[in-house]
Amino acid sequence: MDENGEKKIDEIRGKYTELELRTRGIGKFHETQTREWTMKLSTYHDEEVKGAFLAIKRSIRLLCTDVEGYHYIEIAHQLAQIMIDRFLLQRSKGNDPPVPGPVVSESSLQPVSKEPAKKGVLKATAVKADFKKWDGKIDTINDINWIYNHLMVADVKVEDAPSPGAWAHLQYHRSNTAAMAEFFTKVYPRLIPAKGTIQRIQDKFHDDGRTTFDLLERLLAEDAAGEGEVPVLPMVLPERPGLQDQAGKSPVSQEGP
Repeated sequence: MDENGEKKIDEIRGKYTELELRTRGIGKFHETQTREWTMKLSTYHDEEVKGAFLAIKRSIRLLCTDVEGYHYIEIAHQLAQIMIDRFLLQRSKGNDPPVPGPVVSESSLQPVSKEPAKKGVLKATAVKADFKKWDGKIDTINDINWIYNHLMVADVKVEDAPSPGAWAHLQYHRSNTAAMAEFFTKVYPRLIPAKGTIQRIQDKFHDDGRTTFDLLERLLAEDAAGEGEVPVLPMVLPERPGLQDQAGKSPVSQEGP
């Protein structure tokens, strides 16, 4: 090997030989805040790989994060050392390996914002001319019933909607599962009568109406000449022994005058 070749290898090998690297802690794990780690980190600096080490450590730390947000820093610290130490030892032997980089892209290393994501606004999907069935009036009950019947109909069109509001609500309640659940649990149930109301309606229809019909018959029986008198309905009192007979009359006193 000529002089130029030897000079090029020396440039590749870096500042320290393999023995010097191992003496300075390369190839071994060292915890932070120790004297051994301080020497090893200075070696990374001298070998111009400190930036690569920190980038790799950040990327591994990002990957070693559990669902609760806990970072396994120790794992990231050790794996980053493995990658950099391997590179330095290979380079000290005259090899020319590429400098290792982050295991994920730099853009993904940016901290994730903890602020809740802003809800997007649904884009308009129709124009006024599309609502040919709308007469300009507001009929909320009809709109909600229409949404109920078309929420899962795939081929429903704008011109099928009874109003712009019904179409807008249909798009909203289709936008995600939470909005759809909101329709079935909060919106549509408002149209269903309460149990007490249903019972009163049923009781009304179950009534035989005899009292009402008796009153109507009395009114119709009013004298056509306009006397304005309505005959009083005969009252049948219940039998009370000792006070009334079967005709409702008081019995004649047995005592003398």
